Amino acid sequence: MSYKEKFHVITRFAHIGTAETLDILYTVWDSSSSAATAMTNVQSAFGTSVNGPKVGDQALYYGSQGSGAAPFGTFTFVKVGQSVTTISLNLKDGFPKVAQLGKIAAKVTSRLKDVLAGKAHVTPLPISDTSFLPPPGPDMTLLASVKLPIEAIVVMLGFASPEALTRILKSTGVDTIVFGDYALNNDTHMEVRASLFNFTSATQASTWLEALRGTHRVDPSGIATFYDDGSGQYFSLVAAGTRSAILVCRSTSSGESAARSCELPLSRIAPAWQLGLTG
Repeated sequence: MSYKEKFHVITRFAHIGTAETLDILYTVWDSSSSAATAMTNVQSAFGTSVNGPKVGDQALYYGSQGSGAAPFGTFTFVKVGQSVTTISLNLKDGFPKVAQLGKIAAKVTSRLKDVLAGKAHVTPLPISDTSFLPPPGPDMTLLASVKLPIEAIVVMLGFASPEALTRILKSTGVDTIVFGDYALNNDTHMEVRASLFNFTSATQASTWLEALRGTHRVDPSGIATFYDDGSGQYFSLVAAGTRSAILVCRSTSSGESAARSCELPLSRIAPAWQLGLTG
């Protein structure tokens, strides 16, 4: 990463039932000139941009056809001040029209301008929700917390049948979850995701966790902690009355398995969280 890059934030979207994806990467540079240099570097790497709608200070449009289930990939780069937004759209049936890419870029850029102008504000989670997240301790640092629709966590955890699982959860009264994202203090290349589900009965909560853990062992307190070979992530599943809680320790790099540095922290965090939920 260039020393002139201050930070970046990425938002990912998945079209369920297909391999189609939409990723939006916001990169903030130390100055507008550094952002302009980044755009010049894009042109040097990819060549002449396709002619497209004018968005932001400068917009570049590119496409390439690869292999796989969604081979038609497009990249739109938009400069606004000292930020460069990269919008990647992967489709399965063909390239979108450049006009459509321009409409997407305009919507994304409009929202970004609202943030930069101070018109967009985050509404913090109420104490009634944040109090149910894992208690503060030496093992991890809270980065952000939010209430999410149940569809988001089903996709995030990579379940095989997201639509079916969503219907099952909604039938038990679970529409939203309280979600916390943490950095693992002893290995900041790992992140910990905490998700709290509120069911209408303790039986539903325990049945849900039993289905998730499969053949993995449960300790005397009712917590199942294990490494999942398929996803390359560590899981801790916690039952507490009508609530079910899931901890996931994973690498921040896509395609990389979680490190064993996850093991000891999860063995400490899960019981502490269970105690907080039942106390």
